[in-house]
Amino acid sequence: MSTRTPYQTALVGMSGRGKTMAFRNLNPETTGFINCEGKPLPFQNNFKHYCTPNTWQETYQKLIEYAKNKEIEVVVLDSFSAYLENLLRNARETKRNFDIWNMYNEEIGKLLYIIKKFPKDIFVTAHYEWVETEEGAVEKRIMVKGKEWKGMVEKEFTIVHFADMRIIDAKRKYSITMNSDGKSSAKTPPMFLTEGLEEIENDYVPFINRMNEVLNK
Repeated sequence: MSTRTPYQTALVGMSGRGKTMAFRNLNPETTGFINCEGKPLPFQNNFKHYCTPNTWQETYQKLIEYAKNKEIEVVVLDSFSAYLENLLRNARETKRNFDIWNMYNEEIGKLLYIIKKFPKDIFVTAHYEWVETEEGAVEKRIMVKGKEWKGMVEKEFTIVHFADMRIIDAKRKYSITMNSDGKSSAKTPPMFLTEGLEEIENDYVPFINRMNEVLNK
């Protein structure tokens, strides 16, 4: 396994934009896939390390387990949004009043900390919402309920990409936007970008290969 610095990537987009499909060509032997959505994958599932946790606590434990597993080089958490839904439901079942949101915000902080410190490349999918920034602009930001983390989740990720789909010549074209167009929080370190390239097809293998090429020099 590479000893290079691991990166944390958020892939953001609404349903049907090809987020999960972006991981279809990852190495099935060295990828750990955590399917919080609980839905069948939209491609043949050959991942050796694959799980469908039933609770947010199980998701957290699987992250720790996959971090320690020497066979795993890349981890996918699909999705942050499903994790939050499960967390909030559990908080409402077990807590009252302000304690609901105290638990919710605290556990989000714990999850984001482990993602930020994760010892391997990790990709986390999420839905977005429109949020007004401190500068007064309105941007697509990772969706989260409450106020404490609203518009703030992206700062815990080194890379933020946005998945999208357009109809071109009556065919669906799925893509990943790598940098902000002024309406999103997308960001990618310039060293990972081919000159002039702001968008890639929704397949993360070439991007991971590019990261390895740059970081292993």
